[in-house]
Amino acid sequence: MNRGKLETKHLVEAALWLSLCAFLFAYSFEFDKDIEIYKFGASAWPRTIILLIAIAAIGQLFQHWKRGDETASEMITAAVDDGSDSGDTHSDLRWYVVTFVLLAIPFAYMRIPDWIAVVAGWEDGGLHIARIVVAIVLIAIFVALMLRNMVGAVLAFPLFFAALLEDFGFYTLAPFFIIGVMFLFGERRPKPMAGVMALVLGILLVLFVKILYVGLPTGYIRPFYDIGTWVVTVLQ
Repeated sequence: MNRGKLETKHLVEAALWLSLCAFLFAYSFEFDKDIEIYKFGASAWPRTIILLIAIAAIGQLFQHWKRGDETASEMITAAVDDGSDSGDTHSDLRWYVVTFVLLAIPFAYMRIPDWIAVVAGWEDGGLHIARIVVAIVLIAIFVALMLRNMVGAVLAFPLFFAALLEDFGFYTLAPFFIIGVMFLFGERRPKPMAGVMALVLGILLVLFVKILYVGLPTGYIRPFYDIGTWVVTVLQ
């Protein structure tokens, strides 16, 4: 049997994850009941999560089979050297300041627009404008600092996405989030990035909206709200 670059630890890790998936799948029959408003039943959503975990475990095993621990080592090396081009290192005070600012940006978005609206006496319409303007400014700051500190950006990026999600909606933000994750992990080729983004987004939309009927955030601010509701209408 050709084990490629697999080591015993890789096989043990995959076996543990797949065993957990098998156990959870068997347990899902305990609450496998019909739901009047959802044709796939109560166990569909948990089983989908179990399936995704199993696919991830098999995918990771395949990656280890092809490349061993090479990919992880490359990512660790890139993280250690992420500030070398700008002159900042992980022992430099500026690196820690930039990391702190990146992590603070999502929380700044959740507070600053409300403060502006209160001071200016704006109602919902004005608050929406404040949110759009603050989002644009903070995104520009995030991108500028991201190029100096990829590690801090990797940590802050999901938080920033979550902070923007309620106002701007999943359907508008998800393409940029997927591309941003690929960029942060070293991908720079436009065509593969566009292809992966389209594939992942398509799978997510069909899975959550078409099959599982899970209500993803459409956003509150126009025209982002209109985009989200249009996508839901088309898919359902």
